[in-house]
Amino acid sequence: MLEGSGRETDGYMTVYLVLTLAAFLTLYLVLISGARLGAARMQMESVSRIAQNAALAEFHRELHSRYDLFFTDTSYGGPGGGNDEFAQHLRNYMDSNCARKTAPIFGRLRDWTSMEISDVRVPEARYACDNGGKAVREQVYAYMSADPAGAVISEMLVTADQWRGLEISGREWTAETEKSREDLKQALRDRREDQKQENEEKEEREEEVTAKEYEAASDEPSEAENMVDRMGSFQLLPVLRQVFGDIGGLSDRQVETENVLSARKVHLGTGMTAVNSHKYPPADEILFDRYIYEKTGSCVNPSEDGQLRYQTEYILCGKGSDRENLEGTAARLILIREASNCAYLFTDESRMGQVRAVAAAASLLLLSPELEEPASYAIALAWSYLESVQDVRTLMKGGKVPVFKTGDSWKTRLYELLTPLTAVRDRDSGEGLDYRAYLQGLLLLSGSSVKTQRTMDVMEMDLRRITGNSGFRMDLCLDEFNMNAGAKACGTEFLFSGSSGYN
Repeated sequence: MLEGSGRETDGYMTVYLVLTLAAFLTLYLVLISGARLGAARMQMESVSRIAQNAALAEFHRELHSRYDLFFTDTSYGGPGGGNDEFAQHLRNYMDSNCARKTAPIFGRLRDWTSMEISDVRVPEARYACDNGGKAVREQVYAYMSADPAGAVISEMLVTADQWRGLEISGREWTAETEKSREDLKQALRDRREDQKQENEEKEEREEEVTAKEYEAASDEPSEAENMVDRMGSFQLLPVLRQVFGDIGGLSDRQVETENVLSARKVHLGTGMTAVNSHKYPPADEILFDRYIYEKTGSCVNPSEDGQLRYQTEYILCGKGSDRENLEGTAARLILIREASNCAYLFTDESRMGQVRAVAAAASLLLLSPELEEPASYAIALAWSYLESVQDVRTLMKGGKVPVFKTGDSWKTRLYELLTPLTAVRDRDSGEGLDYRAYLQGLLLLSGSSVKTQRTMDVMEMDLRRITGNSGFRMDLCLDEFNMNAGAKACGTEFLFSGSSGYN
C-alpha cells in the first residue's frame, strides 16, 4: 500500500514539473520575444538618430570656416545632389549600424534582432535657396546676434529712407547740372550772336563799335565758360577715371555671370520650417548687411583669394568684373554725395559769393547782367559735382566723409574747376563716415532677395576655387530635413519618422 502511494506521488510530481516547466518556458519565450521586439524598436530609433546626426556632422567645412554657416552639401563632391542622394547617404549609415558583427550561426552572421533596413526617404528638406534664402538669412542672424543690435544700429547715422532720398535727389541734381550747363551754353551763344548782329548794324550805320562790344561778340570763352565746359568734359569720362585718374592699380578680375546662382535655375526643397529651437527671428537687414561687409572683400579691403576682389560691390551691382562693379558703386556714391553737397553749397554765403563773382565777370564781359544768375547756378552745380567726386575718392582710399558738409569739411576750390583731373586727389579730414558705412547705406537700399542671392554667388565663387569643390552649388546644400525610414526585425516592420537640422 505504501509502495503504491510512493509511485503515485512520483507521478504527480512529474506531471507537476512538466506543467510548471511548460508554463515557465512559455513565459520565458514570451519575455524573450518581447525583449527582442523592444530591443529592435530601440535599435530602429537609435540607428535612425545616429544616421541623422552623422549626416549633419558632415557639414561643409570650408563653407563654415569662411562664412560661419552650417550646411550639408548633398552632392558630396559629385555631379548629383538632392533628397535622393541624401537619403542614400542616410541609409548607408543605418546599414552600417545594423551590420552583423557576432559569430556565424549555421553559416550566417546573426545578431539578436537581425534588423534589415528596407527603405529610407527624405520627403521634406530645406535648402539654401528656399524661400528667398531664408535658411541663409536665419543662420546669419544667429551668427551676428552675438553683437548687441543696438550698437549696430547706432552706427547708422542716417536711415534707409534718408539714403534713398539722397540717391533720388542726387539723380535730380545730376540731371539739373547737365541741363544748366546746356542752358548756359545756349544763352551765351545767343548773346554773342545778338551782339555780333548789333555790331554789324552799327557798322552799317557807320556808328562806333566799342572795344567792349567787340569783346562781347568774341568767341573767346570767359573763365566761367571754361569752368563749366571743362567740368562737362570731365563728367563724360568713365567714373573710375574721374575718381582715380590712373586706374591701372585697380583689380581686373572677372567671372562668368551666366554660371552664378542668381542667374541660373536653382534646386529648391520643400521650404519646410526649421525646428529653430533658439527661436531666431529673420535676419535684420542691418545685421545682414554687416555680415556681408565682414565676410566679403571691397575696394578698401579687397579679397585676396576670391574669384572677385571687390565682392561687396558685386553684391550691389551684379556685374561680371571688379571694375564694372566698382564703377557702378562709385556712380551711386557720387549721386548721394552730390545731393548732400548741393544742399550745403547753396547755403554757404562765402563760397556762393565766389561763384557770383566769377559769374558777374562773365556777364559784364558779355554786356548782359541777366546772365549772372544762370551762370552762377551752372558753376555752383559743377563745383558740387567736383566735390562729390573728391568725396568718393576719399572714401575709396580709406578716408572718411561726413554725410552733411560744413565749411571746414569742404575740400575743393573754385578755381580747380579749370583742372578737374588734377583737382581730385588724396585728402582726408578724418571726420564722418567711412567707406564701410556708405556701402551699408547702399546695401540698405538693395532688395533682400537680390542681396541674398548675390551673397550666395560670392560663396559659390570662392568655394569653387578650393580643390575638390569645382562643382560646388549652394542650392544643393540643406540645413533641415525630415526622414522616413522602415526596417524589418523579428518578423515585424518598424517605422521611424523625424526631423533634424542645425538648430
